[in-house]
Amino acid sequence: MDFYTLALGLFMLCHGSYIALTRAKAKHQKARLDFMKKALGRPIGFSIYSLIYVILPIGFGAYISYAGFNNVSLSTIFTG
Repeated sequence: MDFYTLALGLFMLCHGSYIALTRAKAKHQKARLDFMKKALGRPIGFSIYSLIYVILPIGFGAYISYAGFNNVSLSTIFTG
């Protein structure tokens, strides 16, 4: 078990979950979401915002956490 890899993965999972739960209530998140919706339209802005700030961090965090459980270091993940 690689603890640095696992810690980064869990941090990304928590960050993505936090954004998903607070995107409509936290002022800084609401400002980002409103800007995206205003610039790109409601459905596309919301979709891109969700992809960038929620789906990618949660998905990549899950992948890195899985690698951390399997004793794969960060340098191995990013260099191949």
